[in-house]
Amino acid sequence: MPFREKAARWLQTIDYGYLLPGMGTLPLPLGERLSRLRGLAQFAMDYDWRSLSLKRRFIRSATFQAMQIIMPEAHRLRWFKSTMLRFVHHSREEWQACLYSREVMGKIMDQSRIEGLEQLKRYRKEGRGVVLISCHLDSFCMGMVLLGMHGLPTNVINTSEIENPEIHPQVRAFFQRKYMAMEQRMHGRMPYYQTDKAFFYQALKRGELVTLMGDVPGSKSTVHISFLGRKFRMPLGAWHMAKKTESLVGGYVCLHEGIGKYRVVCMTPREINVNDPVRTLGPVYEFLEHWIRKMPERWIAADLLAGY
Repeated sequence: MPFREKAARWLQTIDYGYLLPGMGTLPLPLGERLSRLRGLAQFAMDYDWRSLSLKRRFIRSATFQAMQIIMPEAHRLRWFKSTMLRFVHHSREEWQACLYSREVMGKIMDQSRIEGLEQLKRYRKEGRGVVLISCHLDSFCMGMVLLGMHGLPTNVINTSEIENPEIHPQVRAFFQRKYMAMEQRMHGRMPYYQTDKAFFYQALKRGELVTLMGDVPGSKSTVHISFLGRKFRMPLGAWHMAKKTESLVGGYVCLHEGIGKYRVVCMTPREINVNDPVRTLGPVYEFLEHWIRKMPERWIAADLLAGY
């Protein structure tokens, strides 16, 4: 094994096996500050577990390219700063994963707010399932956890790709711990859609929430929409699930507003158009695009944009 690859594996062992879990035990102000320093170091090294798994560093350059697309009128310094901050926000999101199993989540819940919560609770009482589409923006997983902690059973469409043996064992273990802690807080499950797709239909029929990330193009989709100035292969899974279970469709983002303080913004869920997925999901993508354009540096998956 080449020395560079050995060094990368050693770094991930320390980072995901010891550093992040250790940071998660610290008081929130200190842990968050250290997560910022970690993000700056990741930016300097162009260090991301996805690129190390592929043995090709690309996140920093692809994110810089995305910032030029999203903000064509900005200047080079703004693109550079936004690219750097993307790593900072990603590091904070990974640090947050270490909080889900801690008692401090009660304090975080009390300090945070969910816009549109009462409406979601009303649909829950009526037994109406809701498909909530989000994107890899800011504190998206914290949003799922807070929804569940407020009495809304929340389920997440997950992917078995995290089991890829090319991914470092400590990274895979980190995500498994994260998913287990999230499930306990959400009072729901995060099964892989490749092996347990039927579960999500059943959850919707029970009047629960099903969340998914909408900023990953549908590999087999034949429906294209305009998203962030690019032609985007719109995934149709959310529309199919809502159509089959007579569920509503909405969107949400979760924004970090201070130490231990978050704001979940929920787009009003609506009835679907059973004949037109674009008319159904188009408004959701407009909602997501609004927030990405408002704070592009918080879009962790910005490196995907150039490939749309």
